[in-house]
Amino acid sequence: MHSDPILREVHRMKDESAREMDYDIHKIFQRMRENEKKHPEHMAGIKPLPVPQDKPRTANKKAAK
Repeated sequence: MHSDPILREVHRMKDESAREMDYDIHKIFQRMRENEKKHPEHMAGIKPLPVPQDKPRTANKKAAK
């Protein structure tokens, strides 16, 4: 299935972690949140980009009639 040894290891670790938490998504995310707090230096510092504001629309001359 996966011929790349790195991918095989990543999938093995993911499966092992999920199995430890009985494949419960709530437990998985709780562990992720705990790890974020314990090791903030491992988290990517991604800042959201500002959303460009649309110019206000003006009434179309045809629609105004």
